[in-house]
Formats: sequence, structure tokens, C-alpha cells
Amino acid sequence: MTQPVSESKLASEARIEAALAKMPSSDWSPAATATRTRKTVWKFTKANPAGAVGGAILILFLILAVMATIISPFRFDRSVGSRLSPPLSEARDGSTMLLGGDEIGRDVFTRTLHGGRTSLYVGLAAPLLGVGVGLLLGLTSAFLGGLFDLLVQRLVDALLIVPGLVLAMVITLSLGFRMEIVIIAIAINMVGGVSRVIRSHALALRESQYVEALRAMGASNTRIILRHLVPNSFAPAMVLFAVSVGGAITTEASLSFLGLGIAPPRPSWGSMLSNAQQFFRTGIHIVLVPGITIGIAVLAVNLFGDALRDTLDPRLRGRS
Repeated sequence: MTQPVSESKLASEARIEAALAKMPSSDWSPAATATRTRKTVWKFTKANPAGAVGGAILILFLILAVMATIISPFRFDRSVGSRLSPPLSEARDGSTMLLGGDEIGRDVFTRTLHGGRTSLYVGLAAPLLGVGVGLLLGLTSAFLGGLFDLLVQRLVDALLIVPGLVLAMVITLSLGFRMEIVIIAIAINMVGGVSRVIRSHALALRESQYVEALRAMGASNTRIILRHLVPNSFAPAMVLFAVSVGGAITTEASLSFLGLGIAPPRPSWGSMLSNAQQFFRTGIHIVLVPGITIGIAVLAVNLFGDALRDTLDPRLRGRS
């Protein structure tokens, strides 16, 4: 009986090897990767032209923010010209101030670029932290269930009851006006909503056959959550991250406008708008520049986020 079993096993292995040999191999050379990337980008652009425009604007803003010190010859915290000087005016060293000067003569263009560093960094870091914590909390709550799920959901209810901006204001007032505190304050606002969406997704995964098989094999809860549920929840988590960036930028701008954001001298678009509000009649350009920049950035992020949502997880359409 041993010989037929061995021959059968060898025959099965041979069939598997033959099937694998017929499968097309993936080419990961730089040229092939670049070709696949171009095709993916072109396919996304054809399916979601508005989202592609939003993504292009967002990439442009990120490049300008990263290269701010190279693009502008001025320092963001130094007065280089006349106060409230109009666009295209001349600085003291003879250079051109592209967007004019602010209330104390600092270059508005330079401060807009450096303010973009602050606003975009917070706008990306806060959703990353909030979605990450909400992802683990939602998965753990759905998978473990019972008393732990009940306690987590009551905590989520408490977070969702409090208005997000009010909660962020309380946190920054209590802990300080540093960038990391602002990021944590905005991230906490996102944890409740993210955990709710991920929990509903994880409840369906919990009853799937492969999770039942893992349980029967003796896999621990930690292994199932980290090795299987987290990867299978990556698509909705990415969608939630993309659609949360615009809200994070707006919240940071609101905190800075109220004087509860990141402390000077580090500029942000919200603090620029706050400092400029009393000069609406005499220097309208220092009001319009940060205001329009915030609007364009949030619009671009929302367009790209909506397109990414429709591409990765159409079931999340209409949810916020």
C-alpha cells in the first residue's frame, strides 16, 4: 500500500509543478514596473478624470512644500520688504516678492510654501495615526466581541457625541500648541468613525470560512487579526485615509485661525489667514492667498479621495 501512495503523491506534485510552470511569471524589472505603473495611472485617469486632476494638484502641492527652501530665496520668519506690499513688488535686496508682503513685510509666497509644509504634514500624519488606531480598534472589537466590544462601542459613542473641533480645542488648550499635540488631537477625532466602518467590515470577515479554518488549526487571536484581518481590511482603510486628509487640513486651519493651532513662528495656512483678517481692506492679497490655497488643497484631496474610494471599495460610496 505504501508504493501506490508514494506514486500518487509524486503524481500530484508533478501536476502542481506543471501548473505552476504554465502560469505567467511576473516581471519585476524596472522597465516592466514602469510600464505597469503607466498603465495603472492611465486606467485610473480614464475612469476618474476629476480624481486624477485632484491627485496631480496634490502632488504639485507636496513638491512645492518639500522644496520650499529651494524655490524661495527668502526666509519665512524675516521681514524682507514693505508691509502689505502688493504682488510683484520689490524686496529690500532687489528680489521680486511674487505675492507681495504681509502685515510686517514678510514674503507671502515664502510663507505660503512653508505653511504648506505644516498643513500638509498635519493633514497626512493625523489621518495616518487616526486610521491606524481605528483600524486595530475596530478589528479587535469585532473579532473578540462580548464585553470588550461593548466597552469599545460605548467609548466610540462618547467620541462621536463631542464635536470634533471642540474636542481638538480642548486637547490643544490642555496639552500645548505643538505640532505633535495638534496631530494627536485631530487623530482622536477620526478614531471613532474609522473604527465603526472597520468593525462592520470585520464582522463579515469574522464569519468567513478561512477564519473558521484558522481557529480550528489553533491560530491565536493576535495572529488572526494581525496576519489575516489587517491585510484584508487594507482597502477600506486606505479609502478612509484618503477621504480624511481634507478634513484634517481643514481642522488644522480652523485651530490655527482660532489661535489654538501650532505656535509661531512656524507658519500654517490657518495662522496666515488669522493674522490677515484685520487687513481685509488694506491688503486683501494676504487674505486671499491662504484662503484660496486651503480651498484648492481640500478640493484636490477630496476629488482624489472620492475617486480612490470608488476604485478600491465601491461599497463605501456615500459614507463619510
